[in-house]
Amino acid sequence: MGPSLRGRVALVTGAAGGIGQAVARALAGQGARVVVAGRNEAALRAVELPGGAAMVVPLDVRDDAGWDRAIAAILEELGGLDVLVHCAGTLEVGTLGSRTPAALRAVVDTNLTGPLLGTRAALPALHASRGAIVHVASLGGLVPMPFEAAYAATKAGIRQLSFSLRAELAGSGVTVSVVSPDSTDTAQLAQELGHDEASLSFANAPLHPDAVARAVLRALRTGAAEVMVPAGGGLLARIAAAFPRLMLWILPFLRRSGARRMARMRAARKLPPG
Repeated sequence: MGPSLRGRVALVTGAAGGIGQAVARALAGQGARVVVAGRNEAALRAVELPGGAAMVVPLDVRDDAGWDRAIAAILEELGGLDVLVHCAGTLEVGTLGSRTPAALRAVVDTNLTGPLLGTRAALPALHASRGAIVHVASLGGLVPMPFEAAYAATKAGIRQLSFSLRAELAGSGVTVSVVSPDSTDTAQLAQELGHDEASLSFANAPLHPDAVARAVLRALRTGAAEVMVPAGGGLLARIAAAFPRLMLWILPFLRRSGARRMARMRAARKLPPG
């Protein structure tokens, strides 16, 4: 991608809030022409970016025809596409058996099928611009996530999608990176805070979304295959992935630590127990 994003057209999904909005702000701050995309058009139009959004695109990432329309509209209005950042995501907390099939499909379709469809739709334009793709995954894609199995499975899938596509596109001029953050203070984390079962997500202090946005910028500047946030936590997650029996042994200790942090956060935010 190179050191400069000035004038580049960047499409960010899930841009109405959380990590997506932080990424959109960071890209706009670097001079990119940012296209904000998501299902809530009113929320997208309320997003404040340096210089304003270049374009607002209502988009359900699960809709393949919607992706085709969105890419066509961007090419017509802005003349090209240089960067695609997949931030849209959702989760379900609870035992797998308690989740409905529809709820499980929504997690898989938003977190994994959406990036597959979007990348497929955007690739011709990205080939033309020799552009870049960044998928936002999670350290939860490397370690066991009890009571969030569908979410963890999709994040593991996003990492494999990124690495496989990077190998597939080698030599094409299109770079593919994945950013894998620890738990981040977003509406999604607030959802987890209401469920005692999600205590593992609170084993470490939550990141600010801006930290993830900076990692996305680093991935674009360097073309790195993966950027983990924080780097130390990423190293530990990699070790845990290599030794699953050890990770499963440590898991109860991490969950107890997370439960204590959850209690403190609930008290600070005046929330009832989960």
